[in-house]
Amino acid sequence: MDSTEHAVTERLASLRDPKTKADLISAGLVTDVTVDDSVVRVELSTPEGDTYRHDALAAAIKRELGGLDGVEGVRVSWPKASTCGCGTTNGACEDQGFSLPVLDPETARLHQAGIAEDSGFGEGGPEPLASPEMDLPNEHWDGWPRVPQWDVDPSDPAMTGGEEHVRLEGWDFEIWWQQHPDQLMYVAIQAMSDDPVTQGPERKHPIGRNVVVNLVYCQRRESVVAVYGTARDFRPFIEAFRIGCGLSPQLQETEV
Repeated sequence: MDSTEHAVTERLASLRDPKTKADLISAGLVTDVTVDDSVVRVELSTPEGDTYRHDALAAAIKRELGGLDGVEGVRVSWPKASTCGCGTTNGACEDQGFSLPVLDPETARLHQAGIAEDSGFGEGGPEPLASPEMDLPNEHWDGWPRVPQWDVDPSDPAMTGGEEHVRLEGWDFEIWWQQHPDQLMYVAIQAMSDDPVTQGPERKHPIGRNVVVNLVYCQRRESVVAVYGTARDFRPFIEAFRIGCGLSPQLQETEV
């Protein structure tokens, strides 16, 4: 037995069968092991019933043996009943087992983070793809047309803002708003609701449902000029905003 075969056998003997708690070899689950041209072939015993147990064992064997020195591939298989009608279970049929290929060490190494930093793939993953940007993308916009939304700063104490809470149709609406000098209100609304459990042993969801919507309200026009978010129906959010911020139609003067 060469050093690679010895290492493979030792590693298999260190793996435990979750069902019997014995190592795979003592439990009789491993029936044959061969090493040929740096490829390890492991044959397991015939599964009893479904193959879920063997699938898990094959994955564990692949992980353990794939990192050994001198091992460039691992193949795990086991006998199973033929599906071609010949009835054989001794491997004579080509449809004789399950194999789990693994990446060779060099290919697996290339999947590790930080391995191709010169190509923009560092420890934090790939760098974002390039897109059209100015020299200072976070600089204040003084161009035309104006974008009032970019003037909104929740941390600016000079800008008027507030928080409101509204209970509507079984949902709790948390509303945050900030007043813009151009008679615009920028509003963020979060709707939350516990998942109801009417019967059965299900555990109540600890957080519940959460839907977020943002809108822009023009006070001069008395209109919501933009609304966007993850909701299927924006109308309850508009109603919650109206109630929470105390909006009411202004009386328009009419000419006599």
